[in-house]
Amino acid sequence: MRLSLGRFLVLGLEFQLAGDVLRTAVAPSFTEIGQLAAIAAIRTILNFFLTWEIAQERAEIERDQKEPVQRTAAC
Repeated sequence: MRLSLGRFLVLGLEFQLAGDVLRTAVAPSFTEIGQLAAIAAIRTILNFFLTWEIAQERAEIERDQKEPVQRTAAC
C-alpha cells in the first residue's frame, strides 16, 4: 500500500512540475524564472528521496519474501 502511494506521489510531483514549466513558458519574467528554478529544485529533491525510499522498501520486501520465517519456540 505504501509503495503504491509513493509512486502516485512521485507521479503527482512530476505533473506539478510540468504544469509550472508550462505556465512560466507563456509569459516568463526573471522573477517567475527564479521561482520556477527554486520550485524545480525542491520538487526534484523530494522526488529523489521519495524514489530512494520506495526502492529501499521494495528491496526490504523482496528480502523478507526470500528469507524463510524463523519462529522462536516459547518455553
